[in-house]
Amino acid sequence: MQKNEKKALEYYRKKNYSSALNEFFKLDDSFLKQEKFLILIANCYDALGQKKEAVEYYKKALKFNKKSETATSNLAIIYYELKNIFQAKRYANKTLKINPQNVSALVVWGNINYCDKKYLKALKYYQQALEVQHNFYTANFNTAGIYFDMKDYSTAYFYARRTVQLYPDSQEAMALLANICIELNKSDEAVEVLAYLYQKNPQDYWVCNSISQAYQQQQKYELSLDMGWRAVTLSNGENSQHINFGYLLYEIAIESKTTDVKKYAKKWLQKYPENQVVRHMGNAILNAENVSQINSLFVREIFDAFADDFEDVLQSLDYSVPCLMSKYLDSLFANVKLSKMKILDAGCGTGLCGKYLKKYAKFRGLDGVDISSKMLEVAKRKKLYTHLYCQDLNVFLSEKNDEYDLINSADVFTYFGELNNMFILLYGALKKDGRILFSVSENYENDSDYFLHASGRFLHSKKYIEDSLIRQGFFIEKINRFRLRNEGDKKVFGWIIMAQKKT
Repeated sequence: MQKNEKKALEYYRKKNYSSALNEFFKLDDSFLKQEKFLILIANCYDALGQKKEAVEYYKKALKFNKKSETATSNLAIIYYELKNIFQAKRYANKTLKINPQNVSALVVWGNINYCDKKYLKALKYYQQALEVQHNFYTANFNTAGIYFDMKDYSTAYFYARRTVQLYPDSQEAMALLANICIELNKSDEAVEVLAYLYQKNPQDYWVCNSISQAYQQQQKYELSLDMGWRAVTLSNGENSQHINFGYLLYEIAIESKTTDVKKYAKKWLQKYPENQVVRHMGNAILNAENVSQINSLFVREIFDAFADDFEDVLQSLDYSVPCLMSKYLDSLFANVKLSKMKILDAGCGTGLCGKYLKKYAKFRGLDGVDISSKMLEVAKRKKLYTHLYCQDLNVFLSEKNDEYDLINSADVFTYFGELNNMFILLYGALKKDGRILFSVSENYENDSDYFLHASGRFLHSKKYIEDSLIRQGFFIEKINRFRLRNEGDKKVFGWIIMAQKKT
């Protein structure tokens, strides 16, 4: 063995990759034509984060051995890290042709499918990898993550615990385990795991946020609020933490009448007076009477944040508005063939109403408008709409004149207190004899026209809705009270209204 070769291998063994490279390049040219040394050089570049150079030397290794399993599998990994999915798939397939049980290639395929939310395909590859190497970190951790995303928390718990047992120093595995414990109401175990993570890094605001949730489950509300507030301040007022804190205040307000959540709302508003999330959710907790409309930036932030889980959340609330509105239309047009309407789904969100509206808009088209681009991405995948517009509803309607036969709006007006201007815009956007179909939540709190609830949504009185519609020239065809959804152990009632434009 040459002196330089020995030094290079020694540096490599000690993970001193820069020095190892220097020594490798001092070797005779004959060494640089051997697969073994080319792969070692590539490994050094990879470890140093120099991906382009690593790719170059792995490919040189393949020139000398087209069936180099190490070179192809490492190329698959690097291309996946570089987000070059085409090449990642290509080299993962090459690897599996050489060795169908190559764990790295199986995991790359698992990762690709996981990112595409093809959970069952991803699990298949991860399980194949685990059959070969049961302690492979990524396969165990990502399997736990998939089951967590699929809301199979018991199975997620099994894999997360196994990952932590195999890799007790993995803080990301511990954080995942803690969050799974919260979902399973294992709050004692969650607090134990999170306390360790907090001790390791008390500046991690996501850990603080999780501790807050665990304390809430234990009904330790003051501790929960303290940790939630710490998460907000440590994040320097990041919007995700503002949203989490707002919902924490709302939930504790419902769960504990003796906890002073308004104290935190006031402190929150004082520290972040310009933030739209804080201004709205803080005022909602304080039930501020001077708020008549929710800021559109806040609405966009909220729905962008929850777009992926929006329909699952509504299902858990037994949300019935789209079904009720569908029955309204079916009843009204039972004996009339009206499939040639041009319809607007105002505040269409993920397209929950699109399915029942589509049959009435077969020829003239179904448009959807929403302020959240993330919600519209979900709606677009359903292929129900002729056109989708990402725009503020007020602005969109102000640009329309005698355009729609029907405007549908499910639970959108809960984000508006004062509705007179909205009804003016709707009236203008409708054709002669056109209709609006919408829902609002019932104001059970007081005798006011509308009330800003602690949830951040407005409640409206029936009389206010009726008077406003008639004032703007609508004829009310139907207005009925229904249970719209559940919130915790309470039923939320409201009104489904159909009104026709009269000229």
